[in-house]
Amino acid sequence: ALQQARANSPTYRQTLNDAGPAKWAVRNAYGNLLPQLHASSDFGYTGSGESNFGGGFVRPTSAFVTSGYNLGVFWQLNGRALSAPGQQKALQRSTDEDITGAGVALRGEIETQYLNTLQATAQVEVARQQVVRNADFLALAKARHQVGQATLLDVRQAEVDKGQSDFEVLRALQLENEAKLDLIRRMGVEPPVLVEQIGLSDSFPVTPLDVTLDSLMLLADAQNPVLRSLRARRTAAWWR
Repeated sequence: ALQQARANSPTYRQTLNDAGPAKWAVRNAYGNLLPQLHASSDFGYTGSGESNFGGGFVRPTSAFVTSGYNLGVFWQLNGRALSAPGQQKALQRSTDEDITGAGVALRGEIETQYLNTLQATAQVEVARQQVVRNADFLALAKARHQVGQATLLDVRQAEVDKGQSDFEVLRALQLENEAKLDLIRRMGVEPPVLVEQIGLSDSFPVTPLDVTLDSLMLLADAQNPVLRSLRARRTAAWWR
């Protein structure tokens, strides 16, 4: 699920596309520090004819071709151009951190929905077990009613409980299918089979965490991609 989400999630792929422009912005910033070469050329053609010098004196002229070439080097440096590489590199780091943050958010989103789907599947099994129990209670109530140990009201109540548990199974199945569809939507793919046939095979063993609040705060301060992105943007603003 995570692999397909990374490859197909529209929101995550949109964030990944920001890496290309950020990389080219750094290249352009360094390119602006290099001298600029300008080259131009022109061509002209004059056909044959006559030149009139006055007094009836006319002289024929021949055709000729003219050409010109210009080659120049222009180099201009200023504070903005000199600070641009540092600024763009800081913005690129910010973009990289945004991509990392999007990956972390995507992983959390998919894992959470995966767990929600597993929970919905477990609820279906619980509802089915309740149906079996209520069916046994109904059979027991009917048997006791036949021997005079229960009233017809007890039988009717057992029938109501059985019908309610049947309804809960249908409701649990609907919630399970909705959870599966929501997981597929977050992954950004089409359901490979009918939603009823989709099964989740991963398990998540529960292990205790041996961490303190202070260690978590230090870890978040050092590795949280959102914070690191904001710090990179602050560096970019300083270069301005």
